[in-house]
Amino acid sequence: MMRIRTPAGTVASIGRAPRVMAWSFLLLGLGLLAGAGVAVALELRFRAGAVETDGRVVAMRVSHGTSGRSGSSSPSWTPVFAFALPDGKEIRVESGVSSSPPCCRVGDRVRVRYDPAQPSRAQMAGFLESWLVASILGGMGIIFAGVGLVVRRAVAAPGATAQGYIERALQDHALHVQAASGVQPLHVPLAGLRQEASAAGPRWVLQARWIDPRSGGARLFESEPLPFDPVPQMRQMTSVLVAFDPAQRDGPYRMDLSFLRDPRGVPPAGPVRRG
Repeated sequence: MMRIRTPAGTVASIGRAPRVMAWSFLLLGLGLLAGAGVAVALELRFRAGAVETDGRVVAMRVSHGTSGRSGSSSPSWTPVFAFALPDGKEIRVESGVSSSPPCCRVGDRVRVRYDPAQPSRAQMAGFLESWLVASILGGMGIIFAGVGLVVRRAVAAPGATAQGYIERALQDHALHVQAASGVQPLHVPLAGLRQEASAAGPRWVLQARWIDPRSGGARLFESEPLPFDPVPQMRQMTSVLVAFDPAQRDGPYRMDLSFLRDPRGVPPAGPVRRG
């Protein structure tokens, strides 16, 4: 946990886990995408110097692996193909890709690419042989990087969480509270919501109650009347940021409700000054 402090002491604790998770997913995704890029570059480099010829499948090698908690055997087939060099020498190569069910049968004719300088470096022409590794790495990279970006955006979004709101509010009001001697931003527990009638329609007044740790006395803070119910936007919040001087029992205060968004589309008024 990271703790944010004011001159009067600790204000709030901000969880680091979401940020660490976001950056971890993002960096892992970027690493996988880089690996996919390397795989594509190697394939293109191989193709640039490769020679194509006809070949045939001469064998299908079966391997068995366990799958699931039951430990049941799951077979997969790897083709072995052969092709002839210009001098008539036959080369046999085992494919680097296994599949289940088998991709082909013994006797099937296939197109082969090979390196003239090293004929054993050969592969059957086809998507799996050429792009399987790049596709897997690229797909996983996109997923991990996408999750990282989504989590990072959620953590940084205004009003996403109460903790994020505290951190942003402290940053927004750092200059204001430094300018007023004795005034400090404190995270005050929510105490209730009062509804009152007006000519323009119902109004909602948000209440927060602070207990002086020295005297035990309580002080009630109220927001300006709001033209909309703030509860749907504050379901995860248990407190609100209030800037005031604890030494002045009836002094002015500032309740920060700038994170609220008027559902009617009216821009927020910013911090509420009272007193």
